[in-house]
Amino acid sequence: MADLSISRPHSRLDWGVEVPGDPEQTVYVWLDALINYLTVIGYPWSHENMNGWPADIHIIGKDILRFHAIFWPAFLMAANLPLPQKILAHSHWTMEKKKMSKSRGNVVDPIKVINDYGVDTIRYYLMRDGGVTDDGGK
Repeated sequence: MADLSISRPHSRLDWGVEVPGDPEQTVYVWLDALINYLTVIGYPWSHENMNGWPADIHIIGKDILRFHAIFWPAFLMAANLPLPQKILAHSHWTMEKKKMSKSRGNVVDPIKVINDYGVDTIRYYLMRDGGVTDDGGK
């Protein structure tokens, strides 16, 4: 079994957290996220008082399944922490057949849509047109 690196070259990820003592490397973003999640709920805690950790289910977009199904569990096991019980990878919401993304700027303001059409209409649309297996949207 190959090792999983927890850092990336700074040249590939210049906005990451610098590895202490090595300015040429940044901490892998998924490890940085784990540290943030753990400390916000009081890590290090005793295993008897885990304040909701682990999550019963991770609900994630299909494009990050590899990270949540391989990397994230590897980090948790290395830290001797329990794993999530289930992972649900859902499809994407799309605009013009492209995944909605803040960086692309093709997102919909959910508050405006709810104000325009009402919350029950939006709930119905999301249940009818979206889902786990097929991308939904326009």
